[in-house]
Amino acid sequence: MTDTQILRLLEPSALADPHPLYREWREQGPVVWDSGIEAWLVTGYEEAFTTLRDAETFCQDWRRVGVDTPPALLSLQTLDPPEHTRIRKLMLDGFRAAGPGRLTEAVRTVLDEQLALAEKEDDGFDFVRLVAEPVALRAVTTLLGVPRPDRDWFVPLSNTIVDGMDASLRPETYEPGVAARAELSRLVSRWAGEPLPDGFARHVLAKAPDAGVDREVVLNSLRVVLQAGFQTASRFLATGLLTLLRVPPGERVVVDTDKAVHELVRHSGPVHVESRACVRDTVLGGRRIRRGQIVSCFLGAANRDSSVFPEPDRLVWDRTPNRHLGFGRGPHACLGAQVAVEVARHVLGTIGRRFPQARLAAEPVPRPNVTEHGMYSLRVSF
Repeated sequence: MTDTQILRLLEPSALADPHPLYREWREQGPVVWDSGIEAWLVTGYEEAFTTLRDAETFCQDWRRVGVDTPPALLSLQTLDPPEHTRIRKLMLDGFRAAGPGRLTEAVRTVLDEQLALAEKEDDGFDFVRLVAEPVALRAVTTLLGVPRPDRDWFVPLSNTIVDGMDASLRPETYEPGVAARAELSRLVSRWAGEPLPDGFARHVLAKAPDAGVDREVVLNSLRVVLQAGFQTASRFLATGLLTLLRVPPGERVVVDTDKAVHELVRHSGPVHVESRACVRDTVLGGRRIRRGQIVSCFLGAANRDSSVFPEPDRLVWDRTPNRHLGFGRGPHACLGAQVAVEVARHVLGTIGRRFPQARLAAEPVPRPNVTEHGMYSLRVSF
């Protein structure tokens, strides 16, 4: 492959639907070399599954291949076992301390508020701004047990961080992404000096010393949960609803079960790429991978691998088994996957029941993101 191949993902047609391009790549093999970003692109399911699961061979902690990593980037997201194991256990205990009841009530309350506003808009409304973003922000801050930041400040900052994930394709996004991450870190650092209610953040901050987790790693990990929790939830609500609205009203289902949400994640999840570094020479998909090389797993492509998912482009609401990679796999699998499923089940299920004739009021405007797909706007009419 040449550098022009990977850049095709930024073309409008690919931002709207990258799967035709994914299929082209998979025809060349499940693992192909891209000289433009000097990385292996993995589109096969089994190869992506292996990469995500095998932390001994493929790492998230790039210090293991000699890359200098600033302390601000050391977190639940970037550390490997055994350091990762300690912080992950602490975070899982934090989820238990948060209590599911508060989250459910918060989501129900904000959704009712925002849908009431949407119903007043005769010419349609922007689902991203009016529903997906406020619901996701309320959910993640309730889960964490922290003050809700001003949305007009937080959302652009958060989107800038996501833009920076594509710096290999758009180098101009790197520095703004670093600055935005630092600004978000300052917000999280203030939490440590504030009296927080019982819940996730308070528990994690209090228990970190006994768990042997460095304070900066804890703060960085709280930033990651805030950022990833907001972005994954808000973007999936939008990509999921768009997929449902493409189905004629008479053929739609109400997505209010875990199984249905997981099928929607497989088909239309927002997270399309996870990258690892190769720790030791190995063979993957018949290709020789050398130590230090980047391996980028295209989860969106792997989730439509026909060798694993029959009729991969079709929504099969009772698909069993459904071993999709939308929430990752292995030690770095999404910590809040069940929370994301719960939020989506409530939001999409409520809309499906209350507004069965909902339709697109205009074509969506996708954001220029390859790693994590999202939209500038999704205009909907009830």
